[in-house]
Amino acid sequence: MQLLQLANFVLHNLLQSRISFIIFFHCWAGNETFQFAQQINKPHHQSIYHQFAHLNDWNWEHLEQRFFDHLQPTLAIYVDLNCLRSRSLLVEASRSKLYNQHYHWLLHDSSEFFDFYEFFKSKNISVDADVSYVKQRLAGNSDNVIYTLYDVYSNGNHIGGQLNITADCEVVCSQVDCKLNRYLSSLHMRPRYSHREQLTDVVLRVATVVTQRPITWPREDLLRFLHQVNETHVDSLVRFGFQLSLILKDLLQCGMNFTFKDRWSISDFNGGSVGAVVDQTADIGSAPCLATAGRLQHLSAIIETGYFRSVCLFSTPRNAGIRGDVFLQPFSALVWYLFGGFLLLIGLLLWLAFLMESKRMHCRWRLQFVPSLLNTCLISFGAACIQSSALTPRSTGGRLAYFSLFLISFIMYNYYTSVVVSSLLSSPVKSQIKTMQQLADSSLTVGLEPQSFTKSYLNYTQRPEIHLFSKRKIESQSKNPELWLPAEQGILRVRDRPGYVFVFEASSGYAYVERYFTQQQICNLNEILFRPELLLYTHLHRNSSYKELIRLKLLRVLETGIYRKHRTQWFRTKLHCYSQNFVITVGMEYVAPLFFMLICGYVLVLLLLLLELAWQRYVQRSH
Repeated sequence: MQLLQLANFVLHNLLQSRISFIIFFHCWAGNETFQFAQQINKPHHQSIYHQFAHLNDWNWEHLEQRFFDHLQPTLAIYVDLNCLRSRSLLVEASRSKLYNQHYHWLLHDSSEFFDFYEFFKSKNISVDADVSYVKQRLAGNSDNVIYTLYDVYSNGNHIGGQLNITADCEVVCSQVDCKLNRYLSSLHMRPRYSHREQLTDVVLRVATVVTQRPITWPREDLLRFLHQVNETHVDSLVRFGFQLSLILKDLLQCGMNFTFKDRWSISDFNGGSVGAVVDQTADIGSAPCLATAGRLQHLSAIIETGYFRSVCLFSTPRNAGIRGDVFLQPFSALVWYLFGGFLLLIGLLLWLAFLMESKRMHCRWRLQFVPSLLNTCLISFGAACIQSSALTPRSTGGRLAYFSLFLISFIMYNYYTSVVVSSLLSSPVKSQIKTMQQLADSSLTVGLEPQSFTKSYLNYTQRPEIHLFSKRKIESQSKNPELWLPAEQGILRVRDRPGYVFVFEASSGYAYVERYFTQQQICNLNEILFRPELLLYTHLHRNSSYKELIRLKLLRVLETGIYRKHRTQWFRTKLHCYSQNFVITVGMEYVAPLFFMLICGYVLVLLLLLLELAWQRYVQRSH
């Protein structure tokens, strides 16, 4: 056996594959093993971490845990096919599904009696397998050895895939080094998955969710429903995922066998379409789902293929929106206090001006009487309200004070009115309920869309405000037959009953909002996130051999804009309020405080009038 040439070939192959860790399964004599180890450990060679395992010394129970437990991206495995016990090793590797991208297999055959295809055609070799079948022959009369490498993979024996063996290249090795002799195909010109991108001989098992149609329907009727592109709000998330599956089917040129489930999962990763992928009865789930911590222990999130937004929608109750602070909001408390103090100061200065005029000015120029301090303060307040006065100072100083009063009142009044008008007409009144905690503490009635993921979230979430919401709003209505309503009925109830809260998934419910609500009614709606906005992912089993291939195909769908086109068609993630298209009417929620102030003013005036009449009558009687 040409061990020196073989050692050089192994080093050459590891160098080309950028691998530094290898385990040798062999049946060589002790001196041959020592000679081989000396060759690969020569100082001028690259550092290789290696282990020798004699095939006659081991059994193959727990093969992966005993030999292949490693932290490297890829571990190289050399197997000498001339050894009789190598067959049992290869069978155990197939049973344990070890022919995958994590192991670089070198299957060396130096005889003419081993039928490689017949032995491996029924074995579990995956589409991402890194398996090289190595045949050797002598190069003429020299000591050189020619090693022929064949690339070996299968698209999935368990779903109809056939074994593929493609000649790659020839390497000529001497006792000193190895050189590439020639390429036997075009494999070296493209990445591995470009060579394996078509799964024409397999039928992928796809778990499909259907929530808005009975799962007992005939298979043809369910497929017809999923193929439809009208009424995109009905089961939109499920049908969107199904459309992506059809695109993936065309890209892979494979068949697909759809199995139907009525939910994503029963618990976090059991039951439903998620459970089918976890227990590997399905290769992929068509409906994208959330990447939770529990699911990621069994599944791998391949790529973002959806968007999840669950909201609480309600109209503002009219008796809950009365606000008077809008008329005080343009200025802070400090500004109001300073402005009031300034008006009092101007009132005092005007009174002093009238008093000095009555004593110092010629009688023809001055007023016939001196206004009281209350009158001058009333003049100052009237100027703040842009009201003129019949009493004006005659002196230059008094008129300058009067001018400064009107100037600052003009500036303050214009800023104040512009802010108030914009506040009243810019947008309708909104509820002060902004969070799930506030909603749970409110007296509003709640209804929910009967979605399986909503029920699961209520049962398994760790958020305390959701637990409080469930206790106060859901458990208290456990016997109410109208607690769980279809999306259409719930949206109509939101329109007809201000203050009724409906919880639904945005992609399905927004279509009903746009259908049944006017633009003004849409702008009057309040929205609270029922759960944080989350991305949805296509999941495969974490040990699936199709992960990288499907990821590349879906990434291509994303890059070319196909995903964006379908997402725009199937998902509505926002309600648009076009408030410029209609006149917003100021309702009693804003005007009621003004009428209340007016009534209070009339009552106060009436009381003062009665008090003055009583005082006058008392004075007349005393005289």
